[in-house]
Amino acid sequence: MTQPVSPFPTKSELTRPLLELMSNDQTWSRAELKDSVADAFRLPPKLRDETVKSGGTRLETRVSWALHNLKLSGAVEATGPGRTHITSYGHQLLSEHPERLTSADLEASPQYLDDSSAADDDENLPVCWFVGAVFGNAPGDEAYDHTDQFRTQGRWHAGGPHKYAEQILTMKPGDRIAIKAAFTRKHGLPFDINGKTASVMSVKAIGIITRNLGDGDGVEVEWSTDGLLPEEDWYFWTSRSTVWAVRPSTWKSKALIAFAFDGVEQDFGRFLAEPYWQKKYGLAAKPARDHDDSTRLAEEVPDEPAYTVDDIVNDGCFVSTSELNGYLSALKRKKNLILQGPPGTGKTWLAKRLAYAIIERKDRSLIHALQFHPTVSYEDFVRGWRPSGDGKLTLTDGVFLEVIDAAVNEPDNNHVLVIEEINRANLAQVMGELLTLLEVDKRKPSEALQLAYSRPDEDPVFIPENLYLIGTMNLADRSLAIVDFALRRRFAFADLSPQFNAAWQEWVSTRNGVDKTVLTGLATRIGALNARIADDRSLGAQYCIGHSFFTPTTDAPINDASAWLRGVVEQEIRPLLGEYWFDDLTRVETETAKLIGA
Repeated sequence: MTQPVSPFPTKSELTRPLLELMSNDQTWSRAELKDSVADAFRLPPKLRDETVKSGGTRLETRVSWALHNLKLSGAVEATGPGRTHITSYGHQLLSEHPERLTSADLEASPQYLDDSSAADDDENLPVCWFVGAVFGNAPGDEAYDHTDQFRTQGRWHAGGPHKYAEQILTMKPGDRIAIKAAFTRKHGLPFDINGKTASVMSVKAIGIITRNLGDGDGVEVEWSTDGLLPEEDWYFWTSRSTVWAVRPSTWKSKALIAFAFDGVEQDFGRFLAEPYWQKKYGLAAKPARDHDDSTRLAEEVPDEPAYTVDDIVNDGCFVSTSELNGYLSALKRKKNLILQGPPGTGKTWLAKRLAYAIIERKDRSLIHALQFHPTVSYEDFVRGWRPSGDGKLTLTDGVFLEVIDAAVNEPDNNHVLVIEEINRANLAQVMGELLTLLEVDKRKPSEALQLAYSRPDEDPVFIPENLYLIGTMNLADRSLAIVDFALRRRFAFADLSPQFNAAWQEWVSTRNGVDKTVLTGLATRIGALNARIADDRSLGAQYCIGHSFFTPTTDAPINDASAWLRGVVEQEIRPLLGEYWFDDLTRVETETAKLIGA
C-alpha cells in the first residue's frame, strides 16, 4: 500500500487504500475500515484520536468522505447499514490505476453523480426516507419519542391516524431510512446569521428497510448498530413532515443523504452562499462559534390538526363539500387549477381557502399572490434586465422565480402562487419556457430547463412538486383573449356559479340578522334575473350575478334589511346591468326595480 506524503492521509490519499482493503470481496463496516487504514498508515494514537468540531475523529471524517466518493463512482456499494462491498467496477479501477486513484479518476466514471452532472430521471433514483418518531400511541395521547422502541423492535411506524399511508406503501426493501427530528435553533449555531433563527434537523437512527408491512403505517427495518450517526445537526434544508422522501437529484439532496448515511460533514458555506439564504439572512457564512444553548420547536406529529374542506365551509363557502373535494383533488392531481366564473362568485376568496387546504394550515406567508394585466411580460414574471442603483442594467428575478426558489428551499412546506385574472396577460409570452415545466410529470430536477436569461454557471430551473398554481378567471370580460390551448392542457378548471342557496341564506341570517324570508325572496328574484341574463343571446351564463354582492364582509348586524338591499342593488348591481344592456336603459330600470322588490 502506497504511503502518503503527509503525516495524516487526505481524502484523496485514502481513496485507493480503502478500495484495496475491500478487494478481498468481503463486506466491511465503517469501523473496520477505519481501524485497518489507520494500521496501514501506521498512525499513532494521537492522530487516530484527533477530533474535529463535530466531536468525531478526523480519521472517521476523511474515511467517510473517501467512501462517499467511491460510492458516487460506483466502485463500492452499501449492503446494509454502515456496511460496504467492492463492485466489479471497483476492481476495474484498481487494475487501471495501480499507483494512485484521484478524484478526477472517480469523476470520470459514467455513474458519478456530481453536482454538475445531468440529473437522472427522478423515478429511477433510489429513495431515502427521513421519518419522525415523536407522537402519542393514540389520538389525544401526549407525544413522546419512540426512537429507542423502534430500534429495539426492528421496525418503524407512523402512529396512525395520519395522512402518509400512500407514501408509506411505496417504501421498498433496500431503501435507506433515517429517524429525524426537526426544530428551529437561534443560539449556539456553528455559523453566524446575525441572531436569526435557523431550521435544524437531527438524525437519531439510520437503517435499511427490510419489509413493508403493507398496512400503510409501517415497515420493518435493520437499524444500524455501528454508531455511525452524525455528531452534528443538519441545517437549512429540512422538513418537519413525519414522512419525507428524498432522492439524490439535486446538490442539496445529495448532501443531506451523504450527511445522514455516509458521515459527510455539511458545507454550511455553500448553503449560506445560495441566493435564497443570502436574501433570508442578509449575509454570507461567517466563522463558526462555540455552541451554547438552543431553542427548539417540536416537529409535526401525525395527528396534527390541518386546514380542511370542512374549514372552508365553516369560513363561509356555499359550495358543497363534494364539489370542494373535487376542486382540491384536481389541484393535487394537476398541481395547477383555474377558478372561472361570473362576477361575484367568490373566486379570489375560494382561491385563498383552497391554498390553505393544500398548505394544510392557515399560513399566509406560503401564499404568493399577484394580478395579471395586459402589459405583464416574461421579464416581469420570470427574469429580465432592470436598472440598478449605479445606472446599469441588472438581471433581476421576477415573482415566479422567487416563489420557485422558496418552494425548492422549503421542502417541508407547500407553496401556492395565486394569479388573479390569469387570462388578462399573454400567457405563452409571460410563462416562456416555464410553460412546459408546469406539467405535473415535469415537476422534477431531471426535467429542468435553462432560462432564456441565464447567469453564468447557473443550474437549470425546475418547478418543484410542492409548488401549486391557482388562477382566477372572470369569463364576463369581453376584452380577454381565449386561453392558450397549451396552457389549458396544463390546468384543471373549476366552474363557479352563483350560490343563493340554503347555505348562503343561513350564513347571512345567522351572522347579520337578516330575516330568512327576506333572503329567500331575494334568492328567488335574483335567480329569475340570472335566468334572463343566461338566456340573453348577447350575454350568457358567464354574466350572471354572483352571491358575493349580497354577502356582507363582516358580521355586523343589518337592522334595516330593505335599506341594505336597496343600497347593494342601486350602487353595485344597477351599474353592472347598465353595462349589460347599455342600449336598453328601460330594461335596466325594470330589472333593477324587480330585484329590489318594488
